[in-house]
Amino acid sequence: MVNLIQIKTFRNLTIVKLKKKIIWLQKLKKNNVLSKNTFEKFILSKKTTIRLLELFYTHLTKVQSVCIPYQICGFDILGSARTGSGKTIAFLIPIIEFFYTIQWNLKNGISALIITPTRELSLQNYYVLKDLLKYHSFSHGVVMGGANKKTEIEKLEKETTILVATPGRLLDHLKTTKNLKFQNLQFLIIDEADRCLEIGFEEEIVAIVKLLPKKRQTVLFSATQTRNIQSLSRISFQKTPVLLEIKENTREKIIENIDQGFVICKPEDKLVFLLTLIKKNRRKKIITFFNSCNEVKFFSALFRVIGLNVLELHGAKKQFKRTSTFFKFCKTKESILFCTDIAARGLDIPAVDWILQFNPPLEPKEYIHRIGRTGRGIHGKGWALLFLYPSEIAFLKFLKKNNINVKEFIFKKKKFSLLKQRISRFIEKNFYLKKLSKLAMKSFLNSYMNYRLKNIFDFRKININLVSESFGLNSI
Repeated sequence: MVNLIQIKTFRNLTIVKLKKKIIWLQKLKKNNVLSKNTFEKFILSKKTTIRLLELFYTHLTKVQSVCIPYQICGFDILGSARTGSGKTIAFLIPIIEFFYTIQWNLKNGISALIITPTRELSLQNYYVLKDLLKYHSFSHGVVMGGANKKTEIEKLEKETTILVATPGRLLDHLKTTKNLKFQNLQFLIIDEADRCLEIGFEEEIVAIVKLLPKKRQTVLFSATQTRNIQSLSRISFQKTPVLLEIKENTREKIIENIDQGFVICKPEDKLVFLLTLIKKNRRKKIITFFNSCNEVKFFSALFRVIGLNVLELHGAKKQFKRTSTFFKFCKTKESILFCTDIAARGLDIPAVDWILQFNPPLEPKEYIHRIGRTGRGIHGKGWALLFLYPSEIAFLKFLKKNNINVKEFIFKKKKFSLLKQRISRFIEKNFYLKKLSKLAMKSFLNSYMNYRLKNIFDFRKININLVSESFGLNSI
């Protein structure tokens, strides 16, 4: 049984202790990534404090300084914070401290639920949770699409206190898995709520919320506050939430930490330029973005044959492959990742040196999310390079209107023609690569017609025969 007296006592004592602290925290300077506050100033358990120090978490980020006191005091929170602001730690610490302080019974079933939009983000949040719980005894788990459902059920039947989940798989378990205990749920966290809605999980989240106990604390984080988010908020919150908008001058930080550039590249030179640039920086950590799975498959296969150890991440890969690829890339200091926009939102990938955009993003706002994979942290520094056709140069004006200035990168076309001929001959003789190349070319053309800025990315202005050369094809 849940001890309601213990919970009430914990909340009341915490509110008294932190009331003055909340007022003080609200006076923090708005432009700091890290606040002047340390975790030691908070009233945290010894186990949590020691683990934070071991993980080199000493100073709080602004979102942590603002959100942790409110959540510990039991307020519902509607927070607006950018990716990489430290919000995962912000919502996990109050959960852990609550269960530890009142000596939560592990037989109470799932007591904290964290919903995230993608499998990769679920895993990332889960491993952060696992790290923080090193000296605590709370059971934890993760359920997500693509994983073995039978294995998940077996783990859920054993007592799980904190569960991380994607919306689709969670709803599936709620409807079909027997003996799933949610009646003692204390926390519902919806992370990257705007992304959940963008992907199309609105119906699933609404259905999940309706199946959960109404008496709970709810925290909803979103990078933006849209009408859809407001609609979801009305369904999710049982009481009026505290509105916390953490502004950190994101765009200024991006300009400060990232050297942004562009290159005007003719279609026939694009492949060779990408190869030359990556070979020159092969000892760096590089992410290259493409707009389709087939492009990632082709260029990854080609570059591996050439001798470059390229990892690939896209939606067509099986979940266990995506997971292993993601963590392999995170752990290495020198690595090359080719991917679609699946890696552009939410994921925290450390120490990325270069972001290359072989294709400009289909949605203009994805530009920021893509380059945001580099230049992270307080002392983070990175480089971002955008590939543009001569017909796409107007995209630079669009970026400038949005206060994003990029410098032109000039390259020498030394030995380009010879290298192009070698690649074309090689692909022509390799049945597998030629097949992948044609599929990639087809996907590129299809995606090009889906650009939102059609006045800039005009399908009629591209020369298809020259574009085919960027896929190593002599003709189509």
